[in-house]
Amino acid sequence: MRNLIGLISKFHAFLIFLGLQVLALYILFANNNYHNSEFNHQSSDLVGYIYGKRSQMSEYWRLGEINDQLSLDNAKLRSQRAENFYTQRSVVDTLRDTSMTMRYTYRPAKVVNYSVNREQNFVYLTLDRGSIGDLKPEMGVISHGAIVGKVVSVSNHFAVVMPVLHKDFRASVKHKKTGFNGYLLWRGRDPNIADVIEITRSAPVAVGDTIVTTGFSAYFPKDLMVGIVERIEDDKDFHLLKVRLSADFTKLDYVEVISDLMHDEQKQLEQEVENATNTSN
Repeated sequence: MRNLIGLISKFHAFLIFLGLQVLALYILFANNNYHNSEFNHQSSDLVGYIYGKRSQMSEYWRLGEINDQLSLDNAKLRSQRAENFYTQRSVVDTLRDTSMTMRYTYRPAKVVNYSVNREQNFVYLTLDRGSIGDLKPEMGVISHGAIVGKVVSVSNHFAVVMPVLHKDFRASVKHKKTGFNGYLLWRGRDPNIADVIEITRSAPVAVGDTIVTTGFSAYFPKDLMVGIVERIEDDKDFHLLKVRLSADFTKLDYVEVISDLMHDEQKQLEQEVENATNTSN
């Protein structure tokens, strides 16, 4: 209290001046329509500006929540696309009956770590979703519709992804325009460029053409974006395509994990056939 009295005593002249100034302005604005109108206009602009800044700040702090919701919405919308359904057909004479069954579903996840071993060309991504979030090995991972990699290991709350930028990664791909198939791999040089091999040289491939997935792998449906042909280096029988990847691995944040609901059934059938063949031999 003594300090407050001392402060008022020290600045009493300024405080009196400030009080008189406020009183004078009040009398001016209260008795002059023009000044009153201008004051209201300027104060409205100031209040609007303050509210606008407050709104921007609020939106900034909610960016994480907004991104999470957008990722969830994108995953739901992608799951509803026609190519994610399996068409079951039955034919009796001229009667054809078809039924659509969901095959692929998508779950959002966030990249929380990006580890690189440059000496051995090892690159791994860690996602903030694991077995509790219905993730398991052999699930594909995409970003903005372009392939990123596949899940190789999961814990309760996290999953590790082998991306395209890994020396052991392989994926079945095709030249979109002609449908000729090949394989995607990365040789550990440029993080933006991968190789597509074993597309027959008779295929009319040109720079600028699109490479997409075939749907033959266990973790990607067909026609997902892989990249654009940037350079062609042919050998005797096959094209060697240098493809600029559509997924930007320098800015990965949110991704979508693909679940093939028929994966186990297909693998079990193929394994039974393989075992039967080996037994007969």
